Amino acid sequence: MADIVFCADDFTGASDTLATLARAGKSARLYLSPPRISDHPEIAGLDAIGVATSLRALSVKDGINRMNELVAGLSGAGGKIHHFKICSTFDSSPRIGNIAQVADCFAKGINAHWQAIIGGQPSLGRYCVFGNLFAAASNGTIHRIDRHPVMRTHPVTPMAEADLRQHLNAQGWPDVGLIDVTLIRRGARALTAEIQNRMAAGETHTLFDAAENHDLEIIGQALRAIAVNTKILCIGASSVAQALTASNRANDTPPIKTAPAPIPQRNGPVFAFAGSRSPLTAQQVAATRHLHKIEITPGNLMDPTGFADMTKACMDVLADGKHLLATLGDDAAHGIGGHELAKASARFIANVITQTRIGFLAIAGGDTSSLAVLELPIDSLSFVEDFDRGVPVIRAHGSDPQLDGLEMILKGGQMGQTDIFDQVVNRTETGSRTR
Repeated sequence: MADIVFCADDFTGASDTLATLARAGKSARLYLSPPRISDHPEIAGLDAIGVATSLRALSVKDGINRMNELVAGLSGAGGKIHHFKICSTFDSSPRIGNIAQVADCFAKGINAHWQAIIGGQPSLGRYCVFGNLFAAASNGTIHRIDRHPVMRTHPVTPMAEADLRQHLNAQGWPDVGLIDVTLIRRGARALTAEIQNRMAAGETHTLFDAAENHDLEIIGQALRAIAVNTKILCIGASSVAQALTASNRANDTPPIKTAPAPIPQRNGPVFAFAGSRSPLTAQQVAATRHLHKIEITPGNLMDPTGFADMTKACMDVLADGKHLLATLGDDAAHGIGGHELAKASARFIANVITQTRIGFLAIAGGDTSSLAVLELPIDSLSFVEDFDRGVPVIRAHGSDPQLDGLEMILKGGQMGQTDIFDQVVNRTETGSRTR
Protein backbone atom coordinates (compact mmCIF):
# COMPACT_ATOMS: atom_id res chain seq x y z
CA MET A 1 0.00 0.00 0.00
CA ALA A 2 0.99 3.63 -0.43
CA ASP A 3 3.45 5.20 2.03
CA ILE A 4 1.93 8.67 1.59
CA VAL A 5 -1.79 9.39 1.40
CA PHE A 6 -2.86 12.96 0.78
CA CYS A 7 -6.15 14.79 0.58
CA ALA A 8 -6.11 18.16 -1.17
CA ASP A 9 -8.53 21.00 -0.60
CA ASP A 10 -8.42 22.07 -4.26
CA PHE A 11 -7.21 20.79 -7.62
CA THR A 12 -4.53 23.34 -8.51
CA GLY A 13 -2.55 22.50 -5.37
CA ALA A 14 -3.34 18.81 -5.69
CA SER A 15 -1.74 18.71 -9.13
CA ASP A 16 1.34 20.49 -7.75
CA THR A 17 1.65 17.88 -4.97
CA LEU A 18 1.27 15.14 -7.58
CA ALA A 19 4.10 16.72 -9.55
CA THR A 20 6.29 17.13 -6.45
CA LEU A 21 5.98 13.43 -5.65
CA ALA A 22 6.66 12.42 -9.26
CA ARG A 23 9.78 14.60 -9.43
CA ALA A 24 11.09 12.77 -6.37
CA GLY A 25 10.71 9.46 -8.18
CA LYS A 26 7.48 8.42 -6.46
CA SER A 27 4.75 6.65 -8.40
CA ALA A 28 1.58 8.60 -7.64
CA ARG A 29 -1.98 9.05 -8.85
CA LEU A 30 -4.57 11.66 -7.98
CA TYR A 31 -8.20 10.51 -7.71
CA LEU A 32 -11.45 12.44 -7.71
CA SER A 33 -12.92 10.23 -5.00
CA PRO A 34 -11.41 7.62 -2.67
CA PRO A 35 -10.42 4.72 -4.94
CA ARG A 36 -11.24 1.06 -4.32
CA ILE A 37 -8.52 -1.38 -5.29
CA SER A 38 -11.12 -3.57 -6.99
CA ASP A 39 -11.79 -0.72 -9.42
CA HIS A 40 -8.21 0.57 -9.59
CA PRO A 41 -5.71 -2.30 -9.42
CA GLU A 42 -2.89 0.14 -10.19
CA ILE A 43 -3.11 1.31 -6.56
CA ALA A 44 -1.17 -1.75 -5.38
CA GLY A 45 1.95 -0.49 -7.13
CA LEU A 46 1.78 3.18 -6.11
CA ASP A 47 4.01 4.95 -3.58
CA ALA A 48 1.47 7.70 -3.01
CA ILE A 49 -2.19 8.30 -3.68
CA GLY A 50 -4.20 11.47 -3.31
CA VAL A 51 -7.78 12.64 -3.48
CA ALA A 52 -8.53 16.10 -4.84
CA THR A 53 -11.56 17.98 -3.54
CA SER A 54 -13.14 21.43 -3.38
CA LEU A 55 -12.92 21.60 0.43
CA ARG A 56 -11.46 25.11 0.45
CA ALA A 57 -14.70 26.42 -1.01
CA LEU A 58 -17.00 24.67 1.49
CA SER A 59 -18.61 25.77 4.74
CA VAL A 60 -17.43 24.22 8.00
CA LYS A 61 -20.36 21.82 8.20
CA ASP A 62 -20.05 20.74 4.56
CA GLY A 63 -16.28 20.46 4.88
CA ILE A 64 -16.48 18.19 7.92
CA ASN A 65 -19.13 16.02 6.30
CA ARG A 66 -17.04 15.69 3.15
CA MET A 67 -13.87 14.88 5.10
CA ASN A 68 -15.70 12.16 7.03
CA GLU A 69 -16.66 10.59 3.70
CA LEU A 70 -13.10 10.86 2.40
CA VAL A 71 -11.48 9.33 5.48
CA ALA A 72 -13.94 6.43 5.43
CA GLY A 73 -13.14 5.82 1.77
CA LEU A 74 -9.37 5.96 2.37
CA SER A 75 -9.39 3.59 5.32
CA GLY A 76 -7.76 0.76 3.35
CA ALA A 77 -5.24 2.89 1.46
CA GLY A 78 -2.41 2.51 3.96
CA GLY A 79 -0.22 5.53 4.54
CA LYS A 80 2.61 5.87 7.04
CA ILE A 81 2.07 9.61 6.84
CA HIS A 82 -1.09 11.43 5.84
CA HIS A 83 -1.09 14.91 4.34
CA PHE A 84 -3.91 17.45 4.26
CA LYS A 85 -2.83 19.58 1.33
CA ILE A 86 -3.91 23.22 1.62
CA CYS A 87 -3.06 26.39 -0.29
CA SER A 88 0.45 27.74 0.24
CA THR A 89 -1.06 31.11 1.18
CA PHE A 90 -3.25 29.51 3.90
CA ASP A 91 -6.18 31.59 2.63
CA SER A 92 -9.17 30.35 4.60
CA SER A 93 -11.62 31.63 7.17
CA PRO A 94 -13.64 30.41 10.16
CA ARG A 95 -16.68 30.02 7.88
CA ILE A 96 -15.30 29.04 4.44
CA GLY A 97 -12.45 26.63 3.84
CA ASN A 98 -11.81 26.23 7.58
CA ILE A 99 -8.46 24.44 7.86
CA ALA A 100 -8.44 23.64 11.57
CA GLN A 101 -11.79 21.93 11.98
CA VAL A 102 -11.52 19.91 8.77
CA ALA A 103 -7.95 18.85 9.63
CA ASP A 104 -9.09 17.76 13.10
CA CYS A 105 -11.73 15.61 11.41
CA PHE A 106 -9.03 14.07 9.19
CA ALA A 107 -6.76 13.42 12.18
CA LYS A 108 -9.52 11.80 14.20
CA GLY A 109 -10.41 9.55 11.29
CA ILE A 110 -6.86 8.18 10.99
CA ASN A 111 -6.23 8.19 14.76
CA ALA A 112 -3.44 10.77 14.59
CA HIS A 113 -2.93 12.53 17.92
CA TRP A 114 -0.38 15.06 16.66
CA GLN A 115 -0.56 17.36 13.65
CA ALA A 116 2.41 19.07 11.99
CA ILE A 117 1.68 22.33 10.15
CA ILE A 118 4.31 23.32 7.57
CA GLY A 119 4.07 27.07 7.12
CA GLY A 120 5.94 27.86 3.90
CA GLN A 121 6.78 26.73 0.39
CA PRO A 122 10.00 28.50 -0.64
CA SER A 123 9.87 27.02 -4.15
CA LEU A 124 6.75 29.10 -4.79
CA GLY A 125 7.90 32.21 -2.95
CA ARG A 126 6.05 31.42 0.29
CA TYR A 127 8.05 31.87 3.49
CA CYS A 128 7.14 31.33 7.13
CA VAL A 129 9.44 33.00 9.65
CA PHE A 130 8.72 33.07 13.40
CA GLY A 131 5.19 31.98 12.64
CA ASN A 132 4.44 34.78 10.17
CA LEU A 133 3.67 34.04 6.53
CA PHE A 134 5.12 36.03 3.64
CA ALA A 135 4.43 35.60 -0.08
CA ALA A 136 5.93 36.94 -3.28
CA ALA A 137 3.72 38.96 -5.60
CA SER A 138 3.78 38.53 -9.38
CA ASN A 139 6.60 41.10 -9.68
CA GLY A 140 8.74 39.17 -7.17
CA THR A 141 8.29 41.59 -4.26
CA ILE A 142 7.73 39.73 -1.01
CA HIS A 143 4.87 40.90 1.21
CA ARG A 144 3.57 39.88 4.59
CA ILE A 145 0.47 37.88 3.69
CA ASP A 146 -1.95 40.40 5.23
CA ARG A 147 -0.35 43.13 3.09
CA HIS A 148 -0.08 41.07 -0.08
CA PRO A 149 -1.77 42.96 -2.93
CA VAL A 150 -3.85 39.92 -3.95
CA MET A 151 -4.29 37.83 -0.82
CA ARG A 152 -5.39 40.69 1.42
CA THR A 153 -8.31 41.26 -0.97
CA HIS A 154 -9.11 37.66 -1.96
CA PRO A 155 -12.79 37.65 -3.02
CA VAL A 156 -13.76 34.71 -0.78
CA THR A 157 -11.10 34.32 1.94
CA PRO A 158 -9.07 37.54 2.30
CA MET A 159 -6.04 37.21 4.56
CA ALA A 160 -6.15 39.71 7.41
CA GLU A 161 -3.62 38.04 9.72
CA ALA A 162 -0.01 37.03 8.97
CA ASP A 163 0.68 35.17 12.23
CA LEU A 164 -0.52 31.69 11.31
CA ARG A 165 -1.05 30.79 14.95
CA GLN A 166 -3.54 33.63 15.29
CA HIS A 167 -5.07 32.84 11.90
CA LEU A 168 -5.65 29.21 12.89
CA ASN A 169 -6.73 30.17 16.39
CA ALA A 170 -9.73 31.94 14.83
CA GLN A 171 -10.61 28.66 13.09
CA GLY A 172 -10.53 26.50 16.21
CA TRP A 173 -6.90 25.85 17.23
CA PRO A 174 -6.17 27.99 20.31
CA ASP A 175 -2.85 26.44 21.34
CA VAL A 176 -0.69 25.98 18.25
CA GLY A 177 2.96 25.57 19.21
CA LEU A 178 5.77 27.01 17.08
CA ILE A 179 9.06 25.47 16.03
CA ASP A 180 10.92 28.38 14.48
CA VAL A 181 13.89 28.49 12.14
CA THR A 182 16.41 28.71 14.98
CA LEU A 183 15.25 25.33 16.30
CA ILE A 184 15.02 23.76 12.84
CA ARG A 185 18.57 24.75 11.96
CA ARG A 186 19.98 22.84 14.90
CA GLY A 187 19.53 19.76 12.73
CA ALA A 188 17.23 16.78 12.34
CA ARG A 189 18.32 14.93 15.48
CA ALA A 190 17.71 17.94 17.73
CA LEU A 191 14.45 18.69 15.95
CA THR A 192 13.21 15.13 16.42
CA ALA A 193 13.98 15.34 20.14
CA GLU A 194 12.16 18.69 20.35
CA ILE A 195 9.06 17.24 18.70
CA GLN A 196 9.10 14.23 21.02
CA ASN A 197 9.32 16.54 24.05
CA ARG A 198 6.43 18.64 22.76
CA MET A 199 4.28 15.57 22.18
CA ALA A 200 5.10 14.17 25.64
CA ALA A 201 3.99 17.50 27.10
CA GLY A 202 0.63 17.20 25.34
CA GLU A 203 1.12 19.55 22.38
CA THR A 204 -1.21 18.42 19.58
CA HIS A 205 -0.70 21.08 16.88
CA THR A 206 2.76 22.37 15.96
CA LEU A 207 3.60 24.99 13.33
CA PHE A 208 6.98 24.75 11.58
CA ASP A 209 8.71 27.69 9.96
CA ALA A 210 10.08 27.15 6.46
CA ALA A 211 12.21 29.87 4.91
CA GLU A 212 14.38 27.83 2.55
CA ASN A 213 14.43 24.35 1.03
CA HIS A 214 17.05 23.14 3.50
CA ASP A 215 14.57 23.79 6.32
CA LEU A 216 12.18 21.38 4.61
CA GLU A 217 14.89 18.71 4.34
CA ILE A 218 15.50 18.87 8.09
CA ILE A 219 11.77 18.89 8.88
CA GLY A 220 11.24 15.91 6.58
CA GLN A 221 13.92 13.84 8.30
CA ALA A 222 12.38 14.57 11.69
CA LEU A 223 8.85 13.78 10.53
CA ARG A 224 9.94 10.46 9.03
CA ALA A 225 11.65 9.58 12.31
CA ILE A 226 8.53 10.43 14.33
CA ALA A 227 6.29 8.51 11.90
CA VAL A 228 8.13 5.24 12.58
CA ASN A 229 6.20 4.90 15.84
CA THR A 230 3.48 7.54 15.66
CA LYS A 231 0.63 8.21 13.26
CA ILE A 232 0.83 11.85 12.17
CA LEU A 233 -1.10 14.21 9.96
CA CYS A 234 0.80 16.93 8.12
CA ILE A 235 -0.99 20.12 7.07
CA GLY A 236 0.49 22.40 4.45
CA ALA A 237 1.16 22.99 0.78
CA SER A 238 3.25 20.84 -1.58
CA SER A 239 6.17 21.70 0.68
CA VAL A 240 4.99 18.79 2.83
CA ALA A 241 5.54 16.36 -0.04
CA GLN A 242 8.87 18.05 -0.74
CA ALA A 243 9.92 17.60 2.88
CA LEU A 244 8.85 13.97 3.05
CA THR A 245 10.74 13.05 -0.12
CA ALA A 246 13.83 15.21 0.42
CA SER A 247 17.18 13.46 0.58
CA ASN A 248 20.25 15.17 1.95
CA ARG A 249 21.93 12.41 3.96
CA ALA A 250 25.01 10.70 2.64
CA ASN A 251 23.51 7.21 2.95
CA ASP A 252 20.23 8.11 1.23
CA THR A 253 19.65 6.68 -2.20
CA PRO A 254 19.07 9.55 -4.63
CA PRO A 255 15.55 9.51 -6.08
CA ILE A 256 15.07 8.07 -9.52
CA LYS A 257 13.52 10.81 -11.58
CA THR A 258 10.30 9.87 -13.29
CA ALA A 259 10.68 10.44 -17.02
CA PRO A 260 8.01 12.68 -18.55
CA ALA A 261 5.24 10.68 -20.12
CA PRO A 262 5.25 10.87 -23.93
CA ILE A 263 2.91 13.46 -25.35
CA PRO A 264 0.16 11.58 -27.20
CA GLN A 265 -1.13 12.74 -30.54
CA ARG A 266 -4.45 14.21 -29.54
CA ASN A 267 -6.14 16.33 -32.16
CA GLY A 268 -8.14 19.37 -31.26
CA PRO A 269 -7.75 23.00 -30.21
CA VAL A 270 -6.91 24.45 -26.82
CA PHE A 271 -9.80 25.51 -24.64
CA ALA A 272 -8.81 27.87 -21.83
CA PHE A 273 -11.05 29.45 -19.22
CA ALA A 274 -9.91 32.33 -16.99
CA GLY A 275 -12.14 32.63 -13.96
CA SER A 276 -9.58 34.07 -11.53
CA ARG A 277 -9.84 37.70 -10.44
CA SER A 278 -6.08 37.88 -9.86
CA PRO A 279 -4.24 40.83 -11.45
CA LEU A 280 -1.68 38.35 -12.80
CA THR A 281 -4.41 36.38 -14.59
CA ALA A 282 -5.69 39.66 -16.04
CA GLN A 283 -2.18 40.33 -17.36
CA GLN A 284 -2.01 36.82 -18.81
CA VAL A 285 -5.34 37.28 -20.58
CA ALA A 286 -4.24 40.66 -21.97
CA ALA A 287 -0.94 39.20 -23.19
CA THR A 288 -2.58 36.32 -25.08
CA ARG A 289 -2.16 36.54 -28.85
CA HIS A 290 -2.72 33.00 -30.14
CA LEU A 291 -6.21 32.28 -28.81
CA HIS A 292 -9.55 33.67 -29.87
CA LYS A 293 -11.15 35.45 -26.91
CA ILE A 294 -14.76 35.43 -25.78
CA GLU A 295 -15.88 37.31 -22.68
CA ILE A 296 -18.65 35.73 -20.62
CA THR A 297 -20.47 37.75 -17.99
CA PRO A 298 -21.69 36.38 -14.66
CA GLY A 299 -25.20 37.11 -15.92
CA ASN A 300 -24.61 34.83 -18.91
CA LEU A 301 -23.69 31.97 -16.60
CA MET A 302 -26.71 32.37 -14.35
CA ASP A 303 -29.31 32.82 -17.10
CA PRO A 304 -30.30 29.61 -19.00
CA THR A 305 -30.61 31.39 -22.33
CA GLY A 306 -27.32 33.23 -21.89
CA PHE A 307 -25.64 30.02 -20.75
CA ALA A 308 -26.83 28.17 -23.87
CA ASP A 309 -25.89 31.04 -26.19
CA MET A 310 -22.36 31.36 -24.80
CA THR A 311 -21.89 27.57 -24.84
CA LYS A 312 -22.79 27.52 -28.53
CA ALA A 313 -20.50 30.48 -29.25
CA CYS A 314 -17.55 28.67 -27.65
CA MET A 315 -18.35 25.37 -29.32
CA ASP A 316 -18.54 27.07 -32.73
CA VAL A 317 -15.05 28.53 -32.30
CA LEU A 318 -13.60 25.21 -31.16
CA ALA A 319 -15.39 23.30 -33.93
CA ASP A 320 -13.59 25.52 -36.43
CA GLY A 321 -10.30 24.32 -34.96
CA LYS A 322 -9.47 27.67 -33.34
CA HIS A 323 -7.87 27.91 -29.92
CA LEU A 324 -10.19 29.65 -27.48
CA LEU A 325 -9.78 31.62 -24.27
CA ALA A 326 -13.08 32.26 -22.49
CA THR A 327 -12.79 34.96 -19.84
CA LEU A 328 -15.15 35.76 -17.02
CA GLY A 329 -16.04 39.44 -17.18
CA ASP A 330 -15.80 41.52 -14.04
CA ASP A 331 -19.35 42.77 -13.63
CA ALA A 332 -19.31 44.17 -10.11
CA ALA A 333 -23.09 44.61 -10.13
CA HIS A 334 -23.93 40.93 -10.63
CA GLY A 335 -24.51 40.26 -6.92
CA ILE A 336 -23.51 36.58 -7.23
CA GLY A 337 -21.45 34.94 -4.50
CA GLY A 338 -17.95 33.77 -5.37
CA HIS A 339 -18.69 30.10 -4.78
CA GLU A 340 -21.90 30.20 -6.83
CA LEU A 341 -20.03 31.90 -9.65
CA ALA A 342 -17.27 29.27 -9.52
CA LYS A 343 -19.87 26.48 -9.65
CA ALA A 344 -21.59 28.09 -12.63
CA SER A 345 -18.22 28.49 -14.39
CA ALA A 346 -17.44 24.84 -13.72
CA ARG A 347 -20.73 23.72 -15.24
CA PHE A 348 -20.03 25.89 -18.26
CA ILE A 349 -16.56 24.43 -18.82
CA ALA A 350 -17.85 20.87 -18.48
CA ASN A 351 -20.76 21.60 -20.82
CA VAL A 352 -18.42 22.83 -23.53
CA ILE A 353 -15.74 20.13 -23.42
CA THR A 354 -18.04 17.14 -23.06
CA GLN A 355 -19.70 18.16 -26.32
CA THR A 356 -16.65 19.29 -28.31
CA ARG A 357 -13.38 17.42 -28.69
CA ILE A 358 -10.44 19.53 -27.60
CA GLY A 359 -6.72 18.94 -27.56
CA PHE A 360 -5.86 20.60 -24.25
CA LEU A 361 -7.67 22.21 -21.31
CA ALA A 362 -6.34 25.15 -19.27
CA ILE A 363 -8.20 26.66 -16.33
CA ALA A 364 -7.11 29.70 -14.33
CA GLY A 365 -8.67 29.89 -10.87
CA GLY A 366 -8.39 27.54 -7.91
CA ASP A 367 -12.05 27.12 -6.99
CA THR A 368 -13.12 27.07 -10.65
CA SER A 369 -10.54 24.37 -11.45
CA SER A 370 -11.61 22.17 -8.55
CA LEU A 371 -15.29 22.36 -9.31
CA ALA A 372 -14.83 22.02 -13.08
CA VAL A 373 -12.83 18.79 -12.84
CA LEU A 374 -15.39 17.36 -10.44
CA GLU A 375 -18.03 17.99 -13.10
CA LEU A 376 -16.16 15.87 -15.65
CA PRO A 377 -16.72 12.12 -16.18
CA ILE A 378 -13.14 11.16 -15.23
CA ASP A 379 -11.84 9.29 -12.20
CA SER A 380 -8.16 10.15 -11.80
CA LEU A 381 -5.24 12.32 -12.89
CA SER A 382 -1.57 11.55 -13.44
CA PHE A 383 1.52 13.73 -13.82
CA VAL A 384 2.88 14.31 -17.31
CA GLU A 385 5.59 16.97 -17.00
CA ASP A 386 6.43 20.33 -15.49
CA PHE A 387 5.09 23.29 -17.43
CA ASP A 388 5.60 26.38 -15.28
CA ARG A 389 6.52 26.94 -11.65
CA GLY A 390 3.70 25.40 -9.63
CA VAL A 391 1.81 24.52 -12.83
CA PRO A 392 2.34 20.93 -14.04
CA VAL A 393 0.69 19.27 -17.00
CA ILE A 394 -1.59 16.47 -15.83
CA ARG A 395 -3.57 13.83 -17.73
CA ALA A 396 -7.17 12.72 -17.18
CA HIS A 397 -8.13 9.05 -16.95
CA GLY A 398 -11.61 7.63 -17.25
CA SER A 399 -13.96 5.51 -19.32
CA ASP A 400 -15.27 8.38 -21.46
CA PRO A 401 -13.26 8.33 -24.73
CA GLN A 402 -14.00 12.03 -25.18
CA LEU A 403 -11.95 12.89 -22.10
CA ASP A 404 -9.68 9.90 -21.41
CA GLY A 405 -6.10 11.05 -22.01
CA LEU A 406 -6.98 14.76 -22.08
CA GLU A 407 -4.06 16.81 -20.84
CA MET A 408 -4.57 19.98 -18.85
CA ILE A 409 -3.13 22.61 -16.57
CA LEU A 410 -5.04 23.84 -13.53
CA LYS A 411 -3.55 27.19 -12.63
CA GLY A 412 -4.01 29.19 -9.46
CA GLY A 413 -4.64 32.88 -10.06
CA GLN A 414 -1.13 33.90 -9.03
CA MET A 415 0.76 31.24 -10.96
CA GLY A 416 2.44 31.20 -14.35
CA GLN A 417 4.37 33.46 -16.70
CA THR A 418 2.58 36.30 -18.45
CA ASP A 419 2.45 34.42 -21.77
CA ILE A 420 1.26 31.13 -20.28
CA PHE A 421 -1.80 30.73 -22.54
CA ASP A 422 0.25 31.24 -25.69
CA GLN A 423 2.79 28.74 -24.37
CA VAL A 424 -0.02 26.20 -23.98
CA VAL A 425 -0.84 26.68 -27.67
CA ASN A 426 2.82 26.27 -28.60
CA ARG A 427 3.05 23.03 -26.65
CA THR A 428 -0.08 21.67 -28.29
CA GLU A 429 1.04 22.56 -31.79
CA THR A 430 4.71 21.58 -31.53
CA GLY A 431 4.81 19.10 -28.65
CA SER A 432 7.19 21.29 -26.64
CA ARG A 433 7.49 24.66 -24.99
CA THR A 434 9.71 27.45 -26.17
CA ARG A 435 10.81 30.32 -24.05
